[in-house]
This record gives sequence, structure tokens and C-alpha cells, in this order.
Amino acid sequence: MGQVALGVRSLLIKVAIFVAMAALLAWALGGTLFPRAETADGAAVAWNGSTWRLRVAVGGDRPGQARWRLLQQKGDGDATEWSLPGFEHWSEAAGPVAAGNALYVAFRDRDGAQWTVAELTASGVTTSTLPDRLEVERQFARVRNGLAFQAAGEAAAGRDAVLNAGGNG
Repeated sequence: MGQVALGVRSLLIKVAIFVAMAALLAWALGGTLFPRAETADGAAVAWNGSTWRLRVAVGGDRPGQARWRLLQQKGDGDATEWSLPGFEHWSEAAGPVAAGNALYVAFRDRDGAQWTVAELTASGVTTSTLPDRLEVERQFARVRNGLAFQAAGEAAAGRDAVLNAGGNG
């Protein structure tokens, strides 16, 4: 039994030395033994007594994949993540845009072709879909300029009216 205990102890010492040397090598090369995601925060907007911003994280345990999150920060406290049930995996995001009593944020799932716009108000969250990023940015520009947010049907009609305004000639 003594020989087995000595063998296990020797193996544990060698594993500990190997891990320490690997960590030192990774540190010397400018990396880390355990990769973490690089993050960047977008522009912040103030709404309803909080500061809201988008955060993108790339890398970490999912190399090459961007993950978007909407963060809410109250006062000087830590930022908390806001999530909408059913839409947890954002591959693209836009916003947030604060206008009056509403905060708008748009996102697209990994699997979805359409964009979902979430409108946060004091009474809750409503969602609507838009066909593409161009329409999302057009609607956000409308909201920033004091105009009403248009649902998909209204937006499509407005887009068709602009495209057909030139006539046949």
C-alpha cells in the first residue's frame, strides 16, 4: 500500500508542476490558460432611472462567436443583464434607443432572418418583427426624431410609397 501512495503522491506533484509551468508559459506568451471573452460596451442611454447599454462578448468558451446582451445599471451599482424569455441568443443587436416613456432594442437570433424589436415600457415589454437591419435603423431614426415607431405593416407600406414615388418614368 505504501508504494501505491508514493506513486500517487509523485503523480500529483508532477501534475501540479506541469500545470504551473503551462500557466507560466501561457502568461509569458501574453495569453491565459483559461480563455475569457473580450467584451466591449456600446453607447449608454438613460431611461427610467437607469443606464442601459449593449455589450458584445467575443471569444472565451465560444471562439469566433459574438454574444450580445442588454445591460441595465441603476445608479453606481453593478450592471445586470436583461433578457427576454425566448430570445436569449442574440447574434446581432441594435440600440438601445430611449424616447419618452419607452426604450427600444432590436436583435436577431442565430436562427432568425427577421429582427425582433422589444419595446420596454413601465407596463411591460411588447415585441414586433421587422424584415431587416435597414428597417430597424430607419425606425430607430424615426423614434430619435420624435416620430412614432411603425409596426411591420406600416413600415412596409411606407417603404413601398417611397420606392414607388418616382412614377414610371
